[in-house]
Formats: sequence, C-alpha cells, structure tokens
Amino acid sequence: MTYLVTGAGGFVGLNLVEHLLTEGAHVRALNDRPLPQAALARFCALPGKVEVIHADVRDRAAMAKAVEGAAGVVHAAAITLGPAAALTPARTAVEVNTLSTAILLDEARRAGVARFVYPSSSAVYGLAPFAGVPVTEDREPTPAGLYGFTKLASEALVAEAARDGLTTVRARITALFGPWEHDTGVRETLSPPFQTARRILAGLPVRMSPAGGRDWTSARDVARALAILLRAEALPHDVYNLSASATWRPCLLAEALGRRMPAEWSMTDAPTDEGDLAYHDDLTRTRAPISGARFAADFGFDFMSPEAATEDYAEWLEALGPAAFGALRGAQRAV
Repeated sequence: MTYLVTGAGGFVGLNLVEHLLTEGAHVRALNDRPLPQAALARFCALPGKVEVIHADVRDRAAMAKAVEGAAGVVHAAAITLGPAAALTPARTAVEVNTLSTAILLDEARRAGVARFVYPSSSAVYGLAPFAGVPVTEDREPTPAGLYGFTKLASEALVAEAARDGLTTVRARITALFGPWEHDTGVRETLSPPFQTARRILAGLPVRMSPAGGRDWTSARDVARALAILLRAEALPHDVYNLSASATWRPCLLAEALGRRMPAEWSMTDAPTDEGDLAYHDDLTRTRAPISGARFAADFGFDFMSPEAATEDYAEWLEALGPAAFGALRGAQRAV
C-alpha cells in the first residue's frame, strides 16, 4: 500500500514515516526541505520503500500529483505556534495549517483516496486542561490562540469532507516528546523534555521547576496510533485524543538519562522559576491530562507509561549519540 505523509520532516512525520516503513509500506514522504540525514539513513535500512517528495503543501498541482494512487493520506504539515504566535506571519500560519488542508482534501477526494487522517491538536481545547479534570473528546473546543483556531478550522473542513463521501478521522495530539524531535523552525516551543536532553547530551547542568507537569506522550505511540487510524477497517468514532493520559515532569527523563550517562540536574527554589527550560506557559497552573481513553478502548491500544516512554527515549538518544543528535538539531523546517 502507498501512503502520503505531509510534513514528513517534522516531529510527527518522521516517527510516522519510520513506523510505516518498518511495517513494509510504500511511503511518500512530502516535505518542503530535505529530510534529516540521520532519518534518511534509518529509513533506507527499513523493509518499506520511502519516496521523498519536495513540495509546498499550498501548491495544488503538487498535491494533486502526490495523492495519485495513494491509499491513505496523513496531513501532518503544520506551523505550531506558541502563545506568542511570533514564529511566522498569521497569514502564513493560516495558509499552511488550514488552506493546505482544504487543498489536500479536494485532491484526495478527486483521487479516490480511501482514508484521510488529520493530526489535529489538543490546542483546540484551549484552557480546558487547566480546569482540573481530564479532557475528553466530548469537551467543546474553545481555542485560546491562533494555532488552536487554525487546527479547529481544519477539523471543520475534514468533517465536511466526510459528509461529502471521503472517509476521514481527526486525531487531537497532546504534548509530544521523544525520538526525532528537533528544531524544524515551525514549532515555537520545543518540549521541555527535549530541552533537558539537549543540555545533558551537551554536558551541561539542568535547572528545572518543581512544577510544570504536563501530559507529554511518546511520539512513537502517536505514530503507531496514526498508523492504526490510517489502516483500520472501521472507525468507531471520527475524532480521537491521542494521549498517554498522565502528567509528569522533565526530571523523570533526566533520571533515565542519568542511568546511561553523566547527568547533572536540580530543582529551582520557586515553582514559577523555569530555570534552564522554556515552557512559555504559566507554571502556577496545574494541567490535567488530555484523556486518550476512547482510542485505547476502541483499538485495544496501550500507551507507554511516562516511565516506559522516558526510558525508551533515553535508549534512543544513547544509541543516536551526541554528535548525531547535534546534527539533527540543525535540521530544516517541515511544511
């Protein structure tokens, strides 16, 4: 089977391409910049076939060509704006995040694509995670920033396409961390776990807040989940949260790395002091996890626990090595 993955050079895209190739699929990895060399080397050693396509997701002709003969599409290309929304002009973010979705849905429908998977974001829930209870798919979306609004607008386009006969599903992804995270230039905030790993692998100490627990979920789990949504014969629901449903702090990853290499870390004196990690968030607020229970129940899926996920990431980082990790940090943006 042939699958198209847009934003293939991004965090979600790299993990998904790797997973599909491991299963022997033919993957069209579409990105507007070259993929990281470390990732390409890994992909070429896997059972599947990777076809790298350099194109902009706003280019309708390129999208029409990319979907030809594809059994499924995962439209992962996005500009992930933080609270400041200063990464790129608003018009560019809207074009990449939402206009491209409309274009790709049109071309997928014309090409007879069987399944369209849209990786959305828990950002559509806005401030709901700070209300004190786990957030389920039944929660009314209330975006609090431009990024959340672009994802919700794209969700509306995806839902409309389903009414027109295209089989679609929306996957609301929570905070991600893990293998292949790197500075693509289109994510305003790199995860605090990544920032922790970056300092430890550089031999630097890490000061971190005793607050700041978030429901970081392994990108490998999210890739496995997206592949299930891409290939499942039936979809009991048309929207799913993808989350391990548990909050934890970056010190858990520091401990896992410390079992493999020298790692010096400490807590700040005040919870509001971010230390060496940039959250771009109010650490006085307690964040409840996004609930991934619906997806787990519908597909018998087990998300890795925070302990297992941090151990998995630490093993991956150890195998990758500081030099390769440093090169990965310089990889280009994924649109």
